[in-house]
Amino acid sequence: MGVENIVRAAGVLAMGVAVGVQVGAAILGTPAVATDQGCAGSVAVAPQQRGTVGRTVEVGRSAVTLEFVKVGGGVYGFARGGQAWLDRSDTGGASWERCGPLAAVRATDDPQRLLRACGRVDGVEACTEPF
Repeated sequence: MGVENIVRAAGVLAMGVAVGVQVGAAILGTPAVATDQGCAGSVAVAPQQRGTVGRTVEVGRSAVTLEFVKVGGGVYGFARGGQAWLDRSDTGGASWERCGPLAAVRATDDPQRLLRACGRVDGVEACTEPF
């Protein structure tokens, strides 16, 4: 499902209401280690922000979600959950850039641009399937 289709499926995304859920399988560990470079072009997300869920992963007794919200003319992905952060790849998943816990990154239909939500609980890390 493309990024724009997620926004269309939600219908009320601008109000921050999460509707329509697609759950992806978990990737335990990290297939490619993320570097912490700050993710140029990211925007801040309020901790209480809600979006349309694109992927979910269980980390211990917690859930981490990759959610999408419409901001202006673009669709942005962000991570939600305890000790969660967002990773971005512009290399089709060959390398990852850690964007921080309250960062939202513009999603595109470019197959090289991938987003994933990651989290850590009791020393265990897991990431959602890339979207």
